[in-house]
Amino acid sequence: MTIRTMACAIALGIAVVACGSGAGATPAASQATVSNPTPSPSVAPSPSPSATATPTATASASASSSASAAACAVDRQTGLLPSDRMTNVEILGLPGRDVVRFSFGDRSLEPKGPATGTLDVATPPFTGAASGLPIDLKGEHALQVVFRGMSLQNDVGQLAYDGPREFVVTDPTRSLRHLVLYDESEGQLGWYAGYDGPSCATLTRSGDTIELSLDFAPGS
Repeated sequence: MTIRTMACAIALGIAVVACGSGAGATPAASQATVSNPTPSPSVAPSPSPSATATPTATASASASSSASAAACAVDRQTGLLPSDRMTNVEILGLPGRDVVRFSFGDRSLEPKGPATGTLDVATPPFTGAASGLPIDLKGEHALQVVFRGMSLQNDVGQLAYDGPREFVVTDPTRSLRHLVLYDESEGQLGWYAGYDGPSCATLTRSGDTIELSLDFAPGS
């Protein structure tokens, strides 16, 4: 199923970036560096039809622009997630596209309610939701993806997601620069994504994953 509504090519197949509030997150608890993402055709978003997620465009906002280029306008999108447990995050580099893939596991035995995701423009200042400490987000433009109604632990009390809280992309040919988990509390996971150039953001659901794609013109 695809969740996408954007001025320049923005789709949301549910869920994904808005602000997060809460009191339990510490930004950049761990960090992963992505230098040269290896193209892998299998990671391209492939919408799968489903009646569960109907994107609802609510508000429109424009990403902040740099002196060199302006990003696509981003329409706020909201939709249903595959489950209330996010279990993995990976960054993939494809020709003309960067992909952030969020994977989801089985639903918890007692979900708090429908798990939803939001994609939106992020505006400075960028701070950790719990600590209030500043986050030096890399990139000319910023998005936020927020997952709500989440179960942050599995049924035996272990963290559902225990991977890196920060990813830095050092390859200058890519658009994505930075991905930071800024909120991890009270059933909410919030991610900032910083990127360069006139990329267009698309959020797509494919099976048990949500993929944030940044489409850009190589060399732009």
